[in-house]
Amino acid sequence: MSRQARIEPVFAAKDLNDKITGWVVIDESQPENENVVSEHESQAEAIRAAEEFEQCED
Repeated sequence: MSRQARIEPVFAAKDLNDKITGWVVIDESQPENENVVSEHESQAEAIRAAEEFEQCED
């Protein structure tokens, strides 16, 4: 089965100015059972991690 991942920003919800505080990689291979597989400080790190996750064999 092929893996599919997406990245999403993590926001600070303390004030009206939404500030991105990090990024998460979400496994969406099974849409009914999505999970966060890793957390990252930068978007570039998250993109690399998502690509590596999708390339990984079970």
